[in-house]
Amino acid sequence: MSGRPSIARVLPETALILFSLLVFVFLFAPLIIVMLISFSGESYLTFPPASWSTRWYATARADPAWTNALWNSVRIGLPVAALAVVLGTMAALVVARGKVAWSGYLAALVTMPLMLPTIILAIGLYPTMIDFRLNSTFFAVIFAHAVIATPMVFIMVRSALQAYSPTLELAAQTLGAGWFVAFRRITLPMIAPSLLTAAAFAFTSSFDELILALFLATPSTNTLPRIIWERLSYEVSPVIAAVATLILCLSFTLLALVATVRRGGIGLEGTSK
Repeated sequence: MSGRPSIARVLPETALILFSLLVFVFLFAPLIIVMLISFSGESYLTFPPASWSTRWYATARADPAWTNALWNSVRIGLPVAALAVVLGTMAALVVARGKVAWSGYLAALVTMPLMLPTIILAIGLYPTMIDFRLNSTFFAVIFAHAVIATPMVFIMVRSALQAYSPTLELAAQTLGAGWFVAFRRITLPMIAPSLLTAAAFAFTSSFDELILALFLATPSTNTLPRIIWERLSYEVSPVIAAVATLILCLSFTLLALVATVRRGGIGLEGTSK
């Protein structure tokens, strides 16, 4: 035998590569088009751009509406990530480590917001925030975004907890460690990479959320997605593509940082990579 790969083996591999490239183009082509339009020198959205310029980024930076919305999105996204990590981790510990008969029902209840249309959640949350006198405040948007971010954290942390045996925690408690010490010294380092990933996803989901912001945000608590939505209703300017590109870059940067930390950090087994 010559050792050369047979046609029957090469063709499936080639087909898989071509299919993967098609999926990649399908997913990222719209994003690349938006990025290219953001550098257009024209005063309207057009592709391909007839000329190139970076003036739309300067326009967005000089507009207080965009800068305030960016700051509001950060002020909302960080507390949402923190709140979702705490609530999602607590729920994951109960389901994965708690010896309760209704843990399956709790898991279904926690993940239910992911299965419901966001507009249904918004319709239910709007009068609730009014009843608690939280409407027109940052807390209304933070709590609403935490509702959809917590299930993401729960799913990731629960998977991390199920990836290793609970006997490590039991061994620590048998040797005299309390439950909090066992959690801090044993459990937390093991699930730390998943917590970091979950926090990044929670922040990104809050940063990109539109429907809840349409119902609960006010002019003083406007977020970037809501400003984009409002501007699209009366102007079609490349400045919108510039802002969308900045949001995409922020999301990609967060994912890259998480991937870098996970690669060089502590694995699920608690050993350094």
